[in-house]
Amino acid sequence: MTSRRRAPAGSMGVLALSLLGACAQRGDGEVGALELGDSADTSETGEDTVTGDDEASTTAGVPDLPAHECGEPPCEACVCVDEQWLCNCAGLGNDAGFVELPPRDHALGPADGSGPTQDSTTAPARMFWAMQAAEFGADDRPVFVFFNGGPGVSSGMLLGLNIGQQTFAPLETGPDETVARNPNSWTALGTLVWIDARHTGFSHGLLPPPADVTDAAQRSAAMDLSSFNAYVDAADFVRVLLELFEQHPSLADNPVVLVAESYGGTRAQLMLDMLLQPQAYAEGSRPLVDPALAEAVLAHHLAVHPELEGEAAAVSPELAAEQFGRQVLIQPALTGVVQRITAGEAFEGPDSPLLELAEELGVPYQTCAELGGACNPYGHAHTYATTHDRSPYDTRSPASWLVDILDLVALRLNATADVDALLGLDLPLLDALPQMSAAERGPAWRSVSTTAFTPDAQAGDWPELGGELQPWDRYFVTFHHEVFNEFDSSAAAALDIDPIDEHFGERFLTNLAWVDTLITQTPHDLVVYTPALPAAFETYAMVSEVEVEEGPEGDARWHVSYSPGALPQRPELDLRTITAPRYTASHAISADAPEKFLADVEAWLELD
Repeated sequence: MTSRRRAPAGSMGVLALSLLGACAQRGDGEVGALELGDSADTSETGEDTVTGDDEASTTAGVPDLPAHECGEPPCEACVCVDEQWLCNCAGLGNDAGFVELPPRDHALGPADGSGPTQDSTTAPARMFWAMQAAEFGADDRPVFVFFNGGPGVSSGMLLGLNIGQQTFAPLETGPDETVARNPNSWTALGTLVWIDARHTGFSHGLLPPPADVTDAAQRSAAMDLSSFNAYVDAADFVRVLLELFEQHPSLADNPVVLVAESYGGTRAQLMLDMLLQPQAYAEGSRPLVDPALAEAVLAHHLAVHPELEGEAAAVSPELAAEQFGRQVLIQPALTGVVQRITAGEAFEGPDSPLLELAEELGVPYQTCAELGGACNPYGHAHTYATTHDRSPYDTRSPASWLVDILDLVALRLNATADVDALLGLDLPLLDALPQMSAAERGPAWRSVSTTAFTPDAQAGDWPELGGELQPWDRYFVTFHHEVFNEFDSSAAAALDIDPIDEHFGERFLTNLAWVDTLITQTPHDLVVYTPALPAAFETYAMVSEVEVEEGPEGDARWHVSYSPGALPQRPELDLRTITAPRYTASHAISADAPEKFLADVEAWLELD
């Protein structure tokens, strides 16, 4: 179930207007722009929510235009590009809402798909999402789905740091503003969707009767591996995405680009596996056995491809990748502990980024090999950085970098005015989503402990407008340590599904066979040291070698050669190439290099 409030479609922007000027002619024969203000907008009917019927194409009021290279437009909100109309006939605008996930029965087992499995049921949850429509052509342009990682971190960093229409990045806001217009908004490329993971950001859990949300023991029982593990987490995101397509049918067959940061890279691989090979989640060849998930994904593919006439067996990874065939991975965790091992090896080598840091600090860096004894090269590099007040997430910055950026996210998203400015809805978020308020929130909860987070009244002004929440609940949570602990638990490790398990790399390399991929690189992030990923890929039997082709200014292409017969589903598979641009940036690429990042993604999207 989804509840949401739609805002009117915004301006198409300078680029869209210039394209309109090139393509549309007025009745008097003079070239001019077709103004979006004249277009039909279904959101101006006064309706609070939008159903599928509200998004039907509208042609009422289309002006009489002379025939030209695009022919007659299907509605007024169209742009003629390369003899093709790009339209927003559905009147898609900025939007936000919740998807309520009911309890789901499933089974968990070892990563190799062999038993035994344990039957489990997820706790219900209310998942938050936000959307901003493409500047033009939203009916057909890509849908970018953004999420951060952790696990347990909200998607607020990607919401507010130079991705959407507004930003709270200090380089853009300056000292006098908290939120400013983003000159590098990704709405120039497509429609943007952000999703907060279970219990993070604005998402929260539910414990309806007969459960007693006031009982810490019952909250503790719900905060367990059944609901908080890598696979169930990815399934949550897939279910939210499919529900958004149900509620926004104009987007249901659009190309989808997953944009994942940090641990989000692992989540993206599991989501893609579920979307490309849903049958595997019904037949028991994955750690998660969830027939209902497989059925939902197959139903989506069959709806997008009516020519299959309901034949689920005809849904192949190739067909699914026609829609879900691209991913942008921002400093991603992909291969579990293998990634840490190869990063440590790089830190010990002649091109180690620690040598440059040591020269800058004037303090020699001794490798583990030089020190001898028990020494972990990956952890040792982090210790060197923090000992000298540098952050392992950004060796150019103080050791407090991570805390500082999480504090910035918390500061802005606990301020209602800043949230409303970022989302750009036609109503304040509390009015658009009354379920957020204390009066209508129901049996919501965030944590087992009542002192896990800063009280809302100290964090911001949500209680002033939405009412005071129960001590086990919060309006917004940047990082949830209880959630992280469940993902990283011994119970998860026993099933080989904890975040550092190396089988996630196999999921990535399998997805790569069908999914075009961009991975960011920066030498300043020691925590997710992406230059070491090619070496990590080479440790897997399905890969014979990875050739790194260096380009201008360190931008690279990684050519991944597959071993013969690596994927029975693609026996002809030989080579796949990853685009790997380089940035002078921290772990948060969009915060530090927004202009180059947007340009790189745009260029990558244009590649065949």
